[in-house]
Amino acid sequence: MKEKYLGITACDECGARMRVPERYKGMIGKPARCPKCKNIFTIQLVDATPLENVAMTNDDQTTGEDAEKSRRRRTKAEIKQDHIDVIREGFRKLHPRLVQVANAERASEEEVRRWCVDVLTTALGYKHDEINTEVKVLSQRVDIALQKNGKIFLIIECKNIRSRLNTNTRDQAACYATNLAAEWIVTTNGQIWKLYKVIPRVGEEPRFLEIFDIALLDEDGVSDSDAESLYLLTSRAVFCGDLDAMSNLASATSKKRVLKALESDRVLKALRLELADSHKEQTGSPVKITDQDAATGLQDGGFKLQVHHVGLPQRHRMGPDSRGTFLDAG
Repeated sequence: MKEKYLGITACDECGARMRVPERYKGMIGKPARCPKCKNIFTIQLVDATPLENVAMTNDDQTTGEDAEKSRRRRTKAEIKQDHIDVIREGFRKLHPRLVQVANAERASEEEVRRWCVDVLTTALGYKHDEINTEVKVLSQRVDIALQKNGKIFLIIECKNIRSRLNTNTRDQAACYATNLAAEWIVTTNGQIWKLYKVIPRVGEEPRFLEIFDIALLDEDGVSDSDAESLYLLTSRAVFCGDLDAMSNLASATSKKRVLKALESDRVLKALRLELADSHKEQTGSPVKITDQDAATGLQDGGFKLQVHHVGLPQRHRMGPDSRGTFLDAG
């Protein structure tokens, strides 16, 4: 038998959100004690987020072995996957509208901005008071600013669907972010979404670390890998550390850092030993290889190094501004 819910209520003091079972219908409008902050608040129904709606729909009341299984605490990976599933379905529902925008005779930046706002509420789980479209910086209005507890943490710069998202677009978003002390920026024309971390430098232009670059109107539409990338834009990913973890991974595996690692003493030593061992195993003849020989082989061997990024689709790494590459301003 499934538990039925009237909706969601929220504590006025700490903001904790709780589901209200149907059997507590008579408690609406009456005082109750918040289980988190212990303060008294009046039970009133508020708008549920898409994720909360899914949770209320899927919450079963079970007995016996099922009850024991339901008491098992979900892993972080399972919770994250639930978010990704909601994101994928939310974007796919809005996808036909994006196609209409792309096929319209006249491209409109405002139409893309409105579509992005709907994406944030429908697919990415943001509440309306977390989306600010009235922020002004240097006499310019920011297209979309995401905020938590009044602090802006991410800027979204929207362009019309036929616009090329060049470095000028990125720099414009970064200018807004720097003035608003926001760490993250997104540039999008609706079909292309690019996420960057803005890295300030004293007395210099900021650096940028590209986290992802995805397309929603390509041959696979809104794919599972697209949904995994878009998950990084959620408030949960930003504030539970998932976005920082991906940013650190991108930084650690950047092209510049990988090339530097290949030239390190440890890697060259391991490489020369492996080359000598594999040669002897294949030919039966020993060979003496120095670190310099190994370095020369890396530089002049004429072969391609293939680095596998686990969980990162190949097309997300294409182009000069591929994932994990630090980009200088301009």
